[in-house]
Amino acid sequence: MDSIPTGASAPLLEVFASYQGEGLFVGEPQTFLRLGGCPLRCRYCDTKQSWAVPDRDSDGWVTPFAALIQVAEHELREGPGHRPIAVTGGEPLMWPDFLLGLGDVAGDRPLHLETAGHDCDALERVLPIFDHLSLDLKLASDLSQPAPGLPYSAEDWDALRPRQLRLATEHLGRGGTVSIKLLVTKHCLSPDSDSMDPILDDLKRLGPNLPLFIAPESPSDARAPFGRDVLQGVDQLVAAALERGLSPRVLPQMHRALGVR
Repeated sequence: MDSIPTGASAPLLEVFASYQGEGLFVGEPQTFLRLGGCPLRCRYCDTKQSWAVPDRDSDGWVTPFAALIQVAEHELREGPGHRPIAVTGGEPLMWPDFLLGLGDVAGDRPLHLETAGHDCDALERVLPIFDHLSLDLKLASDLSQPAPGLPYSAEDWDALRPRQLRLATEHLGRGGTVSIKLLVTKHCLSPDSDSMDPILDDLKRLGPNLPLFIAPESPSDARAPFGRDVLQGVDQLVAAALERGLSPRVLPQMHRALGVR
């Protein structure tokens, strides 16, 4: 593993305790580290406040050790803890040195990484220190224009996906756990949206054993029912996955249903 630069830091937006709302560990009590900064621009993002990178002269930039201190202080206030730590964002892969440092100071605390996996070089560097990978596979049409030089077109994401799935499969082989997430939104059902068929074809070819979770986009009002068109899109995606011999599981965002972060 690469040496960990002394003083590696990242912008820490918040530390909070909640229940995991998605994927393999849904319902598990976890402590979340939300890092600032994201170069992608997902149309459905519910944490757009995390896109900007705070100025380094501002408060909030922390070292991995300082982040663990905040976790300990938070859990002391909230009650007995030592929960798994889920690193989310924003996009945590913007800060690989911080992530490596976090693995160095976390001891036996399980670490979970929530990412779009857009930077496979960074993902390959940091993945060995994480116990769980939650990988959110993207449609290009779900994104507004990202930062220059990042994947934007459907062809960009199609070229990137084989390496994403290879890294996820290798992580399984090391004894780690993985959740692959596909989000069904109103936009992805429109005529100008990209098809999810290439994603399913790649999963069949390169990651048939990766746990696949299909999530309908949550309504803005957690008390409102899911849109009929979104649920029909979920049914169509499940059928397409089953036709390819995959084993999809449909799982709404449970933290939204519970009304928690």
